[in-house]
Amino acid sequence: MKLLGIDPGYERCGFAFLEKSQNRLTLHNYGVIKTSAQKDFSNRLTEIAEDFEKLLQKHTPDILSIEDLFFVTNITTGLKVAQVRGTLVYLAKRSGIRIYEPKPVEIKSVFTGNGKADKTEMKKMAQIIFQLDKIPAQDDAVDAIAAAFWAAQR
Repeated sequence: MKLLGIDPGYERCGFAFLEKSQNRLTLHNYGVIKTSAQKDFSNRLTEIAEDFEKLLQKHTPDILSIEDLFFVTNITTGLKVAQVRGTLVYLAKRSGIRIYEPKPVEIKSVFTGNGKADKTEMKKMAQIIFQLDKIPAQDDAVDAIAAAFWAAQR
């Protein structure tokens, strides 16, 4: 089973691809889709959608686990992230991918055992679980790894 984890955002959208074979989990790829603040939002959204479609074609996931929005202090940011989420969910659904939308606290609980884990704990756990040589630098990519891991545990 191939799993895609997404930490949605419009400046940086984290992604991670895992494969589950029997009881073994393999991390194949992770990173971020970045957009420039110099572009207007509609162009940024289009760029994210195009990059996401390329990732879907390359990795052909069976499951998408995309972090749900649960609380947003900045309404404008929250609305834009919601638009990114909606676009990615639509593209995944159109491709026939099963979709899970866990809350951040659920993801952190499964990934670290602590629903309030901070970024340092999340990064360290990614390194431990997937035996990475170094701790991943990008918070958004680590959150995507954790989202895919959450789906693998279902």
